[in-house]
Amino acid sequence: MGTDRNTAAFAVESLRRWWKIQGHLDYPGVDRLLVTADSGGANSADSRLFKMGLADFADECGLSITIMHFPPGTSKWNKVEHRLFSRITHSLRGQPLTSYEVLLETISATRTSTGLTVHAALDENAYPTGHVLTRAERKNVDRRVKRDEFHGEWNYTIAPQDPDQQVPEDPLDESGPPVPAKATFLLTHPALTGMPREQFEQLVLQLEPCQQILTEAERQREGRDGRGRNPGFGTLDHRHRVLAAVLRSRNTVTLTLAAELMGRTRNVLSYHAGKSKPMLAFAGPELARVLVFRRTHPPRTLEALKRLTEHHDSEINSGSS
Repeated sequence: MGTDRNTAAFAVESLRRWWKIQGHLDYPGVDRLLVTADSGGANSADSRLFKMGLADFADECGLSITIMHFPPGTSKWNKVEHRLFSRITHSLRGQPLTSYEVLLETISATRTSTGLTVHAALDENAYPTGHVLTRAERKNVDRRVKRDEFHGEWNYTIAPQDPDQQVPEDPLDESGPPVPAKATFLLTHPALTGMPREQFEQLVLQLEPCQQILTEAERQREGRDGRGRNPGFGTLDHRHRVLAAVLRSRNTVTLTLAAELMGRTRNVLSYHAGKSKPMLAFAGPELARVLVFRRTHPPRTLEALKRLTEHHDSEINSGSS
């Protein structure tokens, strides 16, 4: 229980205190810790401050810390809500909370017939708000976070760092090198995008002002609340953002295969496809008719993808002849 603000630093300190007082006794000899958390608030899935605090904690205790955030709007899935908080609420009913001591004693008195006991402590440290990370700090946090293949924006691991390990000055961005021209040519095939390549390039040019508006709005939101909206997924150029959004909308190829061809991870492509999808609404009714199509069983391998494009070309050629 804290006497100051509910910040990311307070959330990490609560975890640190639990480990030092109780956790290391209950789980001796372990080398990793699994933590479930909500997606918002002090321990937000988007908060780099929370991840930076976890990285410091991982270095202190030598544990690899895996965080699994509940998806937005599903915090009631958290068993703590039902097994702990509900019991504490029973203990607090009708009790005038006149001081911190009364509150701590009442919470600590919570018991159940199945063996639940509750321990409460008071944290009187100051946790000021308004802490903004520098660009170097943000890069360092993103470098420490290893995201899971399944919804990496919610599930990730932060391992302890060897203090003698040399950290590279300019780490490889998760966006990776430029997308290979062969991959772009294949993924812009009319069988996948539903339009000739020339029409796709015109779409990219048409949506460029919309992308600039979205980027500027994102930058203003980041400046207002001091927290970025790109949770460590790097950058992707405008052309391939549009391509990813079209492919995801039509489901003509799995994002896993498309990401592999582009030299990215699926999380990177999924993130930017979701962010860029609203732009497609500005392209007019012609694109809307193209996006109505959704393939139920998209190709999952390069061989299957090539068969699909070859079949499309053969049908076009036979129709023209």
